[in-house]
Amino acid sequence: MTRSKRMQPIKNVADGRERQAGGELGAAQRELEHRERELAKLRSYEADYAARATRGGLPDVVRLQNYHTFLARLGDAIRQQEARVAEARDALERATAAWRERRIEAASLGKAVEHIADVERRAADRRAQRESDEQAAGRAQRRSDRS
Repeated sequence: MTRSKRMQPIKNVADGRERQAGGELGAAQRELEHRERELAKLRSYEADYAARATRGGLPDVVRLQNYHTFLARLGDAIRQQEARVAEARDALERATAAWRERRIEAASLGKAVEHIADVERRAADRRAQRESDEQAAGRAQRRSDRS
């Protein structure tokens, strides 16, 4: 078995690792987008609630207290969601770095396997040419011997 064929399973493993890292990168991207959408919904709800609550004129003390309590809880939810978005961004950055590393690894192995296969092809071509030259020289020698 040639060296390039022995290297192929290693290349296949590297390709698989690159595909897996790409899948994880896609999942991290989708997770970040989901969390950003949720944050946008919370912010929009907060703005709508604040606008709706102030339209009714002067609220009574209980409604005002409930309003502030609700807005405080909504603010807490927004801060928690912002933290989740930041976590998702970090996860995306890590997944991107891992994918790039796997991609470089797979490309490097691919180039190495191609180089080895090239060297093997050139060596095989030289052997074939040498054999052809030897056969031609042998035929020429036999012709000259017959003459």
